Amino acid sequence: MKRKEVKRLLKENPEFEAWLSEDSTRVTAVRKNPGMAEEMFKQWNDRKKSVIDFDNISQKTKRASEMLTGVQSIMDMMAEYTKKL
Repeated sequence: MKRKEVKRLLKENPEFEAWLSEDSTRVTAVRKNPGMAEEMFKQWNDRKKSVIDFDNISQKTKRASEMLTGVQSIMDMMAEYTKKL
């Protein structure tokens, strides 16, 4: 990779840039050899994929729970209506 490509990669992926700047050896390695940025990006991306996103799971679980509660209330209303008939 050329320096322009590395700058573009960092600009498009601020999380990667933050991860890279956490360790001074990574920054030094990229400055000495810009081609290392692509390899490190792949490493970071693979690591990021393997991490479980609990916030996202929590949001989806909460939404599913709300939907099921709504369905349950509709079912209860239908049961009450059929009892009246």
